[in-house]
Amino acid sequence: MTVATVDVWLRETPPASGAAGIGPETLDGLDPHERERWARLADPRDATAYLALHVLARREIGRLVGRPPESLRFDRTCPDCGRQHDVPRLLDDPGIHLSLSRTRSVVVLALSRSGPVGVDVDLVDATRFGGYEDVALHRDERGDDTRTFAEATTWVRKEAALKALGVGLRVDPTTFVTPTSGVPAAVVPGMSSVTVVDLDVPRPYAAAVALASPAGALRVRRH
Repeated sequence: MTVATVDVWLRETPPASGAAGIGPETLDGLDPHERERWARLADPRDATAYLALHVLARREIGRLVGRPPESLRFDRTCPDCGRQHDVPRLLDDPGIHLSLSRTRSVVVLALSRSGPVGVDVDLVDATRFGGYEDVALHRDERGDDTRTFAEATTWVRKEAALKALGVGLRVDPTTFVTPTSGVPAAVVPGMSSVTVVDLDVPRPYAAAVALASPAGALRVRRH
């Protein structure tokens, strides 16, 4: 059986400092797109998490490819509209696939050479809203016995799977049953199978990583 590998970094974010607490040397390490996105985030907690995640990504990818972090080039062209807001693709080494996810307190980076990867992290409480079942669950998953942590796990598995397939929420999460952790599943007709693995993260979070690959097993290396 072929074993695919995904490397995962999960980090807590530093206290929110706002623009006044960010040194120019940190922003100089980002590209114009990243600096613009960072500047548009009104809440300092969101801005700090965004910055922490992208600095982490550039540092670890730079180590992997042997290039200075600030020199890395990414393409984010959306296949639907052509704007720069899609999944980042590394132009310097297209064989490296990456995925990013963040909350205000935790950021996650996933890298793989085995195939397209997706990662998602969320607060367990984020699924506590009216109508959650209508936007997230397949009809076979609905019922009175659903618990909040299970709902959060369902959500991060589905979003990680859709990220790995490169479609994101352009595919309705209610159209497929949540993949079982560690078991390859065909979630979107006509597309690659996806293997999703739950990540061990502290409460109150849930997280999962997924790989779109014909490999039958997925090994996750934590850093």
